[in-house]
Amino acid sequence: PVAIAAESPHTVEAGRMVAEMGGSAVDIAVGAALAATVSESLMCSLGGSAFINVKVPGGAPQLFDGADVMPPVPAVELADSERHWQVATIPYGDGITVNVGHQSVAVPGMLRALELAWQRHGSLPWAKVVEPAIAFARSGVTVNHTLVKWLGMAGRAVFYDQPDSREAFFPDGTNPLQHGDTFHPPHLADSLEQVARHGADALYHGDLGRAFAEEICKHGGYVTGEALAAYRAEIRKPLVLESHGFRLALNPPPSIGGAMVGSMVQMYDMLWSPGMSEAERVLLLARIQRAMFSLRHSEGGGNWDRQRADQILEREWLSRFFHKTFSPNTMHMSVATGDGTVVGITMSNGYGSGITIPGTGIPTNNSLGEPELNPAGYFRIPAGGRLVSNMTPTVIWDERGTQLALGSPGASRITTSILQGWIRFGFEKLGFEEAVCAPRLHVEEVDGRFVVQHEPGIDVSLAGEHFALRAFDAPDMYFGALHTAGIDANGKLHALGDRRRHGAQYVSGIHASG
Repeated sequence: PVAIAAESPHTVEAGRMVAEMGGSAVDIAVGAALAATVSESLMCSLGGSAFINVKVPGGAPQLFDGADVMPPVPAVELADSERHWQVATIPYGDGITVNVGHQSVAVPGMLRALELAWQRHGSLPWAKVVEPAIAFARSGVTVNHTLVKWLGMAGRAVFYDQPDSREAFFPDGTNPLQHGDTFHPPHLADSLEQVARHGADALYHGDLGRAFAEEICKHGGYVTGEALAAYRAEIRKPLVLESHGFRLALNPPPSIGGAMVGSMVQMYDMLWSPGMSEAERVLLLARIQRAMFSLRHSEGGGNWDRQRADQILEREWLSRFFHKTFSPNTMHMSVATGDGTVVGITMSNGYGSGITIPGTGIPTNNSLGEPELNPAGYFRIPAGGRLVSNMTPTVIWDERGTQLALGSPGASRITTSILQGWIRFGFEKLGFEEAVCAPRLHVEEVDGRFVVQHEPGIDVSLAGEHFALRAFDAPDMYFGALHTAGIDANGKLHALGDRRRHGAQYVSGIHASG
């Protein structure tokens, strides 16, 4: 038995196909993730990053770290204060400005991390796990509305100038992909065939890597063949905390997202009381998010390590910080199997560099040019260092047998979406599915003011006395997308893909939907 939740019905279908081959939970998750490089292209790719959180029954959770890595940048360019970025302004949320192009591409880690998780927990041959992704790349997939919406906002600014990206995402040479179109990513099936034959070495030591390095370096970027060959995925011990009778395993340093989620959960635990009104709970949530905005920016540029993360998770420290402070294209999928194993995978291509590697169909990340990943400034991380990340695929469990995987795309909204999903489930005792559908808010600094941006159904009557307000007319992809799968204490499987993006799910015996 299996439950799968993801963005695209094609991603979910790939997971179902691997399950029917007899694959383990990790086989299913990795096969679906590889298929997502086709069905959720631009949200994730072989040229991006991934984090995989795995919890098997009776075992400690493991976090497989496939963060993007800083390539070597020549000293003369590090000293160049007049660096000529290719700048793109995108009307997303209140508007964002990011740096794209060849100079923005970091060393990608997604494929190495997927392979490492499969090596530790897979049961099927690697080629079988990759099979659905190849099939979808050959046949093409129906374009989902998240890709259409993103191309509508960012297509011309980011993906139109380079011929290979234009060929992929503007198939008639002028107009971006539209609802109902079939996406046939040029060359990607051949690249996935190489991955099936050679594993991740196809990218890090083989022909795909040579094409990658040649394209990036020829146009002034920094990802060399040597930098690709040196890349290693890491297995890390997650940050684990207790809340409301459950244990939560979160992405540890050098990523920052897990500590941010954990800090907000700890604050909410300290300050929440069952007698609070809805308006009081909303104000508390907004104040906590405001505190985390400052904490993330102050910590992101510092000496960010496990010791520092443990310190900011201490309740006494958080209490002082909270009262003191009150004066950042991603996909996620979750898998649960009947044996109680849960897997959460969050993958990202950033906002996209706009560069597709010629002859491979592989879009690349813009991690070096994304402000949310570089809070201390661009190119401050030493060569070989991992980019700071908000991504935190999360697993949750209790002693009664409940096991849950959840996570979200959405840049700076990743952590706040996960927090609110946990509050709905752990504090308010909503069911798996209801916790996903419940309305959400997000606090952001806009023009020097902190604004509570919120969906319908949020009582902001008290928050409006302390924050500016921005109401959305309906649930919106801006607030992330919690894709959740798990098994309850009665052994029943659950899955729900969040409709704020596209959303699809499959539970054995229940048809997939999107």
